[in-house]
Amino acid sequence: MSCLKNVAKLKWNDIKTTKKHKAMKQIITTAALALGSLSTITAQTNATNWTAPDCNSTNHTLFTNLDNGKIVVMVWVMPCGSCINGAKAAYNAAQSFAATNPGKVVYYLADDIGDATCTDLTNWINTNSIGSLGNMTLFSNAGNVIKESDFGGPGMPHVTVMGGTDHKIYYNKMNGATNDQPGITSAISAAITATNVNTVARNAVFTVLPNPASDKITVNYNNPIRKIEVTALNGTVVKKEVFEKGAMNPTIKLTGLANGVFMVKIYDMDGNAGIQKIVKE
Repeated sequence: MSCLKNVAKLKWNDIKTTKKHKAMKQIITTAALALGSLSTITAQTNATNWTAPDCNSTNHTLFTNLDNGKIVVMVWVMPCGSCINGAKAAYNAAQSFAATNPGKVVYYLADDIGDATCTDLTNWINTNSIGSLGNMTLFSNAGNVIKESDFGGPGMPHVTVMGGTDHKIYYNKMNGATNDQPGITSAISAAITATNVNTVARNAVFTVLPNPASDKITVNYNNPIRKIEVTALNGTVVKKEVFEKGAMNPTIKLTGLANGVFMVKIYDMDGNAGIQKIVKE
């Protein structure tokens, strides 16, 4: 009987140990997820460069794309079921700029640690209707060259938006927080605006009055102006005036525009250009 009791006691101890292990594993998993969410907040504000071949064996260098004025939407996936919504949200956000800013926004999708093949990624994208393969670039990430950890990972999925010659990160979220098409869209808009401001020639220095404005603005500039464009933050031209013979200090109406922030671009008769931000209220 004592032997049977000892056996029963050992089995009970094994059960308790197993329960403890399961509980500990749950605690560790929860902590890891919490740290993953925290890394979204504490990750650096500027990107880390990488060079990697895509699934068509074409090399891409992140900083080269950013320096050339591209906005890069980067998505890491396992791929997994929980990655679907975030990857779709990022794809739809990127595609929303295809008409207004053709070729400006690129969508990169990579395996997180390089253990999924290009075929795996392609099948996952098609099966889950993530988006058109023709509008994205895939990386199997062999050798873990595109390190998610350089951007505050891990977390599945992981979405970043980057732009500008300063290689700024405008959006960096993981896990369920990436199911955020409006937030990703807003980040892309901000990146486009900053990139456009930095790439437009700034030798046309002008003032806009009043600013904030309500129904119209006057552009004060020391040379005749050939064209004025008012654009939304996503780059869409919402107002335009062309002065074939040039105009000094012209006025443009803001009728019909919603309240918010817009960009005013001017082009003079000599080909110089400039840009200013205005607020309509």
